[in-house]
Amino acid sequence: MDPVFHKPRDVYHSIERGELESAEVLETIAALAVAGFRGESDKWEPLWKIADQMKKEVSVLVDRDGNIWVDIGTSGEVRLAPAFGSIAPYQLWLHTHPFSAYASSTDRETLACCSMILEQAIVLGHDHLVWMRRDYSGNHRTLEAEGPLSTWTTDEDIITYDSMLEGYDVE
Repeated sequence: MDPVFHKPRDVYHSIERGELESAEVLETIAALAVAGFRGESDKWEPLWKIADQMKKEVSVLVDRDGNIWVDIGTSGEVRLAPAFGSIAPYQLWLHTHPFSAYASSTDRETLACCSMILEQAIVLGHDHLVWMRRDYSGNHRTLEAEGPLSTWTTDEDIITYDSMLEGYDVE
């Protein structure tokens, strides 16, 4: 999918009409995710707001070659679903939660299953995010002490959108 910023008015009109998988919605979600991943931290909150307006969780997968795949889930879940034609390893799996960002039990299962083909995961909440990375250095707190989740940095380091706009360094 090509990331394209559509006018917010057009995106929200599509959502109001129930056209949740319109080009305006999906391409804008892709554009916001890629821009945020590349350092434009002001793009995370608008992406979460689109998902919130839809009353759905949203997933964005960026594959090895930078191709973008967007999935619209349910009101309480969206799973990592590598699309036909996507190429592992995946650079990023980003998804939204209805309110708070954390690694849910479903997220943890996904990270454990995909830990060898996924590099980073971001969960967006209403005013914050958590950014987990695969890390083999042993220098960071991890999701679990052993097993496949021991290679993932913790979800306890909450980053507010406001702090990112103030120049907060997420590294």
